[in-house]
Amino acid sequence: MDDKEWRRPLLLSVLCIFSWIYYGIMASVFLLALFYSGWITEVINQYIPDGSWSTAEVSLLFLGLFLLHGVAFAGILLLWKGRYIGYYLFSVPTILITLFHLIRPEISWLTTAVYALLVVLFGVFYRNMRATHIIDK
Repeated sequence: MDDKEWRRPLLLSVLCIFSWIYYGIMASVFLLALFYSGWITEVINQYIPDGSWSTAEVSLLFLGLFLLHGVAFAGILLLWKGRYIGYYLFSVPTILITLFHLIRPEISWLTTAVYALLVVLFGVFYRNMRATHIIDK
């Protein structure tokens, strides 16, 4: 293998493809939910009357989650190219999403575990990416 050429390991390719799909779907769902936040707020308040969420709160929640998933998606694109900065762009929003899940007891622990596991699995490849020289072709 040439010093200037980096070959992506198979497991990293599989992780990137899975993460593209997962984060792409999640970002799309939150973007779509942002457009229907008024209706979603009515449904939330109908089934959870004690919370009395406002449309602004729900919109901000969906906007924040859309942005976090979008930044993580951009980080995955950089991870695909072997850029170690992509790990930071991926892991920081993913850790924030994971922390949000931990403070919300109604969110499944399985979903939280997926986010945390992805950070760890991509972290396995961090040293290899950082030690290589990448040249755009």
